Amino acid sequence: MIKLRHILNEETIIPGSKEYFKKGMSDDEILNLADKLSKYPYTRVKKPSEVDKYFKDLAHLLGFPLDQLEIMTYVDGKGYVDQNKIKMNPSEARLFQMYKSGKLNMKQYGEIQKPLMLRYIQLAKNFVSKLNYSKGI
Repeated sequence: MIKLRHILNEETIIPGSKEYFKKGMSDDEILNLADKLSKYPYTRVKKPSEVDKYFKDLAHLLGFPLDQLEIMTYVDGKGYVDQNKIKMNPSEARLFQMYKSGKLNMKQYGEIQKPLMLRYIQLAKNFVSKLNYSKGI
């Protein structure tokens, strides 16, 4: 069982500046990344490329779709985030794998997953609103 604590990392994580998630990351690195991503204000990420990188890091941790367009639905020519399309792939979700292997209990998993999922949805809604605005809708 991993104890939740702030894991200090020499590298400063600024979501959106690059993709931080890598396949071979240790559990401590995953928890550190999850902590930084959940606390970073999504409104600071302005450029579409930065939003995309931040979104992909969150998607890798949660096992959700990697592309914002995959979770969009169009109704009457206007795009919306369709939460029914946000489905977790358990084999890709690093946090879920940590929970299943017993490294995190259900309470710890919930404490980590909930703010990450909120950021994921906020970034998706932000993307959709900018897309609708750019179309002049």
